[in-house]
Amino acid sequence: MNRDMREPGWFASGGGDMGERIRGHDWAATPLGPPERWPHALHLSLGICLNSSFPIAIYWGPGLHLLYNDGWSPIPGKRHPHALGQPAHLVWPDIWPIVGPQFADVIASGRGYSTADQHLPMTRSGRLEESYWDYSFTPITGDDGRVAGILNQGHEVTDRVFERQRHALLLPLADRLRAIDDADAIAAAAVDALGAHLGCARAGYAEMDLAAGTYTVTHNWRRDADVAELRGTHALGAFGVDLHDALSTGAVFAVDDALEDRRVAGRPVAERYRAAGIRAGLVVPVLKGGQYAAAIFVHDDAPRCWTNHHETLLSSVAERIWEERGRARSARSLRESEGRYRLIFEQANDIIFTADLTQTITAANPAAGAALGVPPDALTGRSIAEFVAPDDLARTSGMLRRKLAAGGTTRYEVPVIGKDGASMRWDINSSLAIDDAGQPTGLHAIARDVTERHAHEESQRRLINELNHRVKNMLALVQALAMQSFKGDRPVEESQAGFQARLAALASAHDLLTREKWEGATLQEIVGAAVLPLAPERDRVAIGGPAVALAPKLAVSLVMAFHELATNAIRYGALAGEAGAVDVHWDRLPGGRLAIGWHERGGPPVAPPARRGFGLRMVERVLAKDLAAKVAIDFPATGFSCLIEAPLPAPAAGIAA
Repeated sequence: MNRDMREPGWFASGGGDMGERIRGHDWAATPLGPPERWPHALHLSLGICLNSSFPIAIYWGPGLHLLYNDGWSPIPGKRHPHALGQPAHLVWPDIWPIVGPQFADVIASGRGYSTADQHLPMTRSGRLEESYWDYSFTPITGDDGRVAGILNQGHEVTDRVFERQRHALLLPLADRLRAIDDADAIAAAAVDALGAHLGCARAGYAEMDLAAGTYTVTHNWRRDADVAELRGTHALGAFGVDLHDALSTGAVFAVDDALEDRRVAGRPVAERYRAAGIRAGLVVPVLKGGQYAAAIFVHDDAPRCWTNHHETLLSSVAERIWEERGRARSARSLRESEGRYRLIFEQANDIIFTADLTQTITAANPAAGAALGVPPDALTGRSIAEFVAPDDLARTSGMLRRKLAAGGTTRYEVPVIGKDGASMRWDINSSLAIDDAGQPTGLHAIARDVTERHAHEESQRRLINELNHRVKNMLALVQALAMQSFKGDRPVEESQAGFQARLAALASAHDLLTREKWEGATLQEIVGAAVLPLAPERDRVAIGGPAVALAPKLAVSLVMAFHELATNAIRYGALAGEAGAVDVHWDRLPGGRLAIGWHERGGPPVAPPARRGFGLRMVERVLAKDLAAKVAIDFPATGFSCLIEAPLPAPAAGIAA
């Protein structure tokens, strides 16, 4: 194509809106002069510019007067279309300190210039905005071989740069926060990183207490010590009703300049902003379950234009703080709960253990170890089968199958083999352990050693049976004593005295046995209890013999027998006078027999009675019956005697023979 671009009307059509504007522009009134006088290089370049869909601008002449196509027209914002034909330094006073030297270098060197992610603080829509650009300056050589103009191609990459900046902050911040377990430390780390990233005066995080009508700033990062501290609890609405109302509905609250913002300037809250050193501020709420739960904020002490990038960044950081604080609180709660359960597990008096579905022990507390005589850690990995008999293992297996089939808990008692084969009985309450998927993984059990309780219950049953038996025997004995005491024609007073004395002897026998817990008594104790209380002087009764322990029933019988013998001695025999004495001795005979001798001496002359009284009859009959004894009673003139020979009774349990 050899078309002469300098022909009038070469750009009479085409080029879109900017083509029309360029054709209609009064170029003769500018240093470029009328188009028909424009150099070939400018015509050629402009033709390329207007027919390109890519944003292209041409800065021409010493004044770098601006021409551009439709694709480039949004770049100057409100400066379009007035920027057409204007010198570059008048079009771009806000960024001229940056781009001016770049233009100058291209003109001086004749070499092109390109840059990526160039930061250009540009005033658009009446606000100074942070913007980033990829662009190039290509020199256009004039007819004289020198740079006559500059072809500019470029596009804005602010969103891409901001996204990269957010990722550069959020990705390492997420890793850092995950490693922190303290909720307040998480908020502090996040707002510290945010404040430093944005280069603001203050950054902070707050959580709401709507019921109390307050919010608490858990931490605020400050650029330096001159920035006021806002950490602490404040009333909702402390920084204006507009702020509170906006955040309550989930809306972001941005103030670019508190001195010009009508929600602040001239209102009472302005003093609060001034005192806190807030000239610009951005607050992003966190709503959870429809409730205003938390907020993150950044403040600056100079006017600042907040963008969607800032809102997105604060929202992302706030959500990360909320999630990580929730995780930290849950983890702390879990640790505390585990600590409490661990304490209960370790200090419980009850036996606690867990096992898998094969009934292999997976954990046991110290009480379990103490009961089984095995260190708790050594129980792990051992089978329950080691501590129960095969039949009892079948029962525990049956209980496990029942829980697997129907769930719930089971409670049962089972014999357990302890240290050195000791037999115990455990009352076990167990239930299944369930994993997160709801599947059973094992069982946990709480058991109590009820061996002593069972022994006590058995003892109680034996005691009750024994008591019933003894009461019956005692009533029968009392009945017999009464019948014999009141039999015949003796005076009533004498009969009553005799009956009371026998009851007293019976009571003495019971006192003796009670002291020995009804486990029996020795023959020495029996004779002493029956005879010594009746003797005028104790030295008139001699008692002696080897140690012989007797069961309770035999003890009662002998007490009653010796009581009758002592009573006779006092009334008629050796103890009736002033000088008589009684010898009571016993010895073990060959063949496992026992011989007891009662000998009186020094008393009044003795003669056989015309008939045997109750006392002597009871001695003969009771001892013959209860001891299977042979009783020989003699009445020589020198003193009454009674010889008792009986099988040596088996030693009473718990009584030293």
